[in-house]
Amino acid sequence: MCTCRIEVKPELSVIVKIHHQSNVFIPFVSLLLLLAGCEEPPAKIETTRDWQTHLQEAKLPADFVPAVSESVYVPIYSDIYFEDTKRSLLLAGTLSIRNIDPKQELIIKSIRYYDTQGKMLEQLLDHPVLLAPFGTAEVVVPRTHASGGSGANFVVDWMSSKKVHEPLLEAVMLSTGSSQSVSFTTRGVVIEHTEGKPAESK
Repeated sequence: MCTCRIEVKPELSVIVKIHHQSNVFIPFVSLLLLLAGCEEPPAKIETTRDWQTHLQEAKLPADFVPAVSESVYVPIYSDIYFEDTKRSLLLAGTLSIRNIDPKQELIIKSIRYYDTQGKMLEQLLDHPVLLAPFGTAEVVVPRTHASGGSGANFVVDWMSSKKVHEPLLEAVMLSTGSSQSVSFTTRGVVIEHTEGKPAESK
């Protein structure tokens, strides 16, 4: 990664200081090529359990039948347009899955990430995980992970062995890289709801 101090001269040349090297004069066009090479590489979405150790694997019996299960659609924006369709602003996004039940844990079965065309880009769980009462699971989409586009979304499948309060699913989008910061939130929408036989209390 390079850091540059730029001073524009009247003759459209610049002085650029690159890390520990001395000052050098380069033409303006060469500067543009240099800065293009300094662009941040696309970042990856970390698998949820890679950095959230409180999410433990849910070991379910073969005959497990959930008392309730849902699929929830959560819109998230990798970028948003401004002024016209040719200009857009990259955003960092955080998916937040919150278990608001004070007593009952729930099971997150899968977290899938889709792009604007509806193509699944990533499956962020390799097996179901437990989410404790008042616990939260998160997925962070880095600002430079732009493949989702303005119509990106998550679909989260969750279930529980007992009747529970429905979890709260939100996404927070943020950009602070310019003189004007942008932030906003979206709320999940249930697209499928299934109820089975509640588990018997022991």
